[in-house]
Amino acid sequence: MSSQSKKVTYKNPTDENTDYLVPLQYEYKSSLPIQSRYSENVTSTPSPPPSSLFGSIYFPVSLLLYVGIPISQMVIGFVYIGQCPVQELIVAWMIVSGIFGILLVVVGLIIHTQIRKQSLSHSNLLLLQLLITFFFLILLFIIAWFFAGQVFVFRVKLRVELFDATLPDYCHGNLYKSAYILIFIDYLIFLLAIILNVLSFVAPPDDTVKKRPLNSIAT
Repeated sequence: MSSQSKKVTYKNPTDENTDYLVPLQYEYKSSLPIQSRYSENVTSTPSPPPSSLFGSIYFPVSLLLYVGIPISQMVIGFVYIGQCPVQELIVAWMIVSGIFGILLVVVGLIIHTQIRKQSLSHSNLLLLQLLITFFFLILLFIIAWFFAGQVFVFRVKLRVELFDATLPDYCHGNLYKSAYILIFIDYLIFLLAIILNVLSFVAPPDDTVKKRPLNSIAT
């Protein structure tokens, strides 16, 4: 790095009436360590995740409203395994939806708990960012699987037999009706969750976690 120079004047000891301009060396590197340390802190420390969504009280509320659906799907699916020959994928859809739905709620609550903490270490912040990525991947799968389940259920709606187990179009009434009804309940819960989480941006509650500065994160 080339050094910068300034010009200053001084009096010649032998001739007080004469001024001279001489370069004054200024070491630019003297300020470099402070800047480099600041730069290292900024680049090496990942930015805190947005807390307006996951830190809002509306987020766990929406998860707790939703968790009853995957629990019901998983239990009903396991109870009626092999009792829907007209469309065996209905049972698989119920069980898989239940497992991933419960996993979504667990991961979401862990993220909310971590964000509510006053400070996060560097390793915890990296783990939190991984959990958030994992959360969105699970959510995308659940949405795609939800629409696939509608195809499984509605495709056999006109020919499904709910009473005579000897017919090839048979599906246990409790299983099929539960799958059918839970689809519409899912829509209501999803809509309610969207409304609640939009409120976290439009009208955040008083206890919403504020974004922490970088210097509050332990390195």
